[in-house]
Order: sequence, then C-alpha cells, then structure tokens
Amino acid sequence: MAKKYSSKFVFVLAAILLASCAGIPQAPSAQAANGPFVTEIIVRTVENFKKHADVVAFMKNAAKRHVSVINLNVKEDEDDTVPSGYVFYDSEIAPIAQGYAQFDALADVIAEAHSRDIQVRAWIPQFHDKAAFDHNASWRMMALKNGQVVPFTGSNNNEYFVNPIHPDVQAYERSIIREIVSNYDIDGVVLDWLRFDDYNMDMSDYTRQAYNAAYGYDPVTIDFTTDNAQRTQWNDWRTTQIANYVRDVEADIESIVPDLFTGVYILPPEFVEVGQDVEKFKNYVDFISPMAYFADWDFQPSWVYNSTGVLAQTKAKIGTKEIIPGLDVWWSNAQYHEIYAGIRNQLPEIQNLSFFLYGKWTDNDLKKIDNRRSW
Repeated sequence: MAKKYSSKFVFVLAAILLASCAGIPQAPSAQAANGPFVTEIIVRTVENFKKHADVVAFMKNAAKRHVSVINLNVKEDEDDTVPSGYVFYDSEIAPIAQGYAQFDALADVIAEAHSRDIQVRAWIPQFHDKAAFDHNASWRMMALKNGQVVPFTGSNNNEYFVNPIHPDVQAYERSIIREIVSNYDIDGVVLDWLRFDDYNMDMSDYTRQAYNAAYGYDPVTIDFTTDNAQRTQWNDWRTTQIANYVRDVEADIESIVPDLFTGVYILPPEFVEVGQDVEKFKNYVDFISPMAYFADWDFQPSWVYNSTGVLAQTKAKIGTKEIIPGLDVWWSNAQYHEIYAGIRNQLPEIQNLSFFLYGKWTDNDLKKIDNRRSW
C-alpha cells in the first residue's frame, strides 16, 4: 500500500502534533546501515499472554531492551496448544481461544505497549485455519495424493488448511481482518500463510471448475512431479489468485484506516512450489518480511545476505519496498556477526530486524538481541 503523504500534508502535520501531545507511539526513527538495528519481535500469544500480569511483565522487559515493534499473533497460526484460526481478541466472527473470552489479549497488549512507546502490529495468519476447515467441508484445501483428491492435513496429518481461492474462504478471512482494523488501535497488519504447500493443491471442486473454465483442462491431469508447461501455467494462475487476494485485503484496510502500515511474511522466493509470488502483490503492501531461517532449510548463514540468498531474491522481486528480515533467536554469536555484517554491507537499506521465537519469550532472549543491535 503506497503512502500518500504529499496530498495529506496538513492532516499529517496535525496528526503529528496531536500524537506528540497524546503519547501515541510514532514509527521508529530510521537507523542507517552503521547505526543500531531497530528491533522487532514476533510473539505467539498463547505462549506468552495468559493474563494482564503477563502483559505488564513482558512490556517492561521489552521497553528495557529497546523493542520498537511487537508483531502479535491475534489469530492462532498452528495446530498445537490452540487450534489454528481461533483468536485472542473479542471477536464476533471467529471462535475465541479457550481462556481468552474474558481476556482480550490484543487490547491489553496495545494499551501496555503504547504506554511505553512500543508499536503493535496485528499478525494475522490466513489460510492455515482449523476453525474455517471445520466450519464448511467445501472450504478445505484438497490435494492430489497418490492419484486421489484428499484434504491436505500437513506432513504429520494434524494441520488444517483452507482453500485460498474459494470466494467464501476469502470473504471469511477478510472479515476478520476488517474486524481487527476497525476495532483496535493497531499500528500495522502483517499477513501470514498466504500460500499453498506444494504444486498439487488446491484440488477442490471449486478450484478445478474455475481452472477448467479458464484453461480447458482439469488440473488433476497435470504432472506435478516434473517441470512442464502445464505445471508452470497452473502455478502462474495460483500466484495470481493469491496476489488478487492481497489486493482486495489492501482495499479493505485502506477503506477503514488509510495508510495503515501493512506487510506479509513470505517463504523464500525460490520455494516456487508454494504458489506465492511476492512480485505480483508488492504494490499492495508497504513491507515484506522474508523468513530467513537458514538452518531450518540446511543453508549456510551466507544464504541470508549473499547475492543469491533470500534477501537478494526478495529484493529482486520487490525493488524498493521495505524488507524486514525474519530471523531466529537461537543462532550462535558467530552466525549473527556474519549475518549482521552481511546485511550492513550488502543491503544497507535494511533498518529493522524481526525475531521469531516459537515458545515463551524471556528477558534473556530480549537482552541478547539488544546486545547485538550495533553489531
């Protein structure tokens, strides 16, 4: 979503003056290549915030350790402690996670973070959603497996996904985004799980009929095991559907809170099989946050920053759009030294680093990140 500051100069000036009086957190001041990186953290609600006291303790540590942005999981992203798709705020649309009906974690985090000049973005996973999967069987992501069309339930058969192409699925997910943007004083939105898992999906009746109408053949007839013209055509169509969805979400957000800072978590662009081409939706967002978890995919640390690695791949796709790398918290000091130096040398425009921890954050985790800001 492109900013429109020039046409709104008077309004923005007034807003800045008002914010300075009201204590509303402003965007972190830019830190150039040789200055400290701006710290963002990605926080799973169910692991960190059960009650108000958890939020207060967390925010005290976050402020002490110079955290500028919290990307808060407002809708469960995995199928473990809480089913995916259940939410941690007062929703009239999505089912509320157990233990959160009387505790609006989103509202509480916003209040405590803003009082300490920390921004809060709503991290809103999309199509990994058991709540939606259970709601309507026709919404389920279907995959071609051993010649049969079956629901896709992940590698461990315990994950639940819905079809990103189905219009009713899209309407449901968009309604949740609109609800959050309308009712909460968030500083931004970051979308997640905007993809498929491999070439062989979605194979639901709706998708097969839509594709057959467009190209004259059923996608179940495609050979997904080899690189061929039909598979390329199929993937191009899928990536366009995802891009059109991001376009529609951007329009929704813009109609409610113009210029709200919005981005997407993406897998490395080289993972083309997931049907996610950031080049097609770059114009509908302000930033892209590529997952640079080199060790998860058996890469070397240099893959993060070198000329063929994940950040270079992303930049080639999105041009001058802002990149906020997503990094792990458990790498060695030597690996962090190498990656930070590589980013400063190869991509000096990068100012923010975003850190993901799957479980519970501790003050020691934040302290380690804080100690590295000027590396």
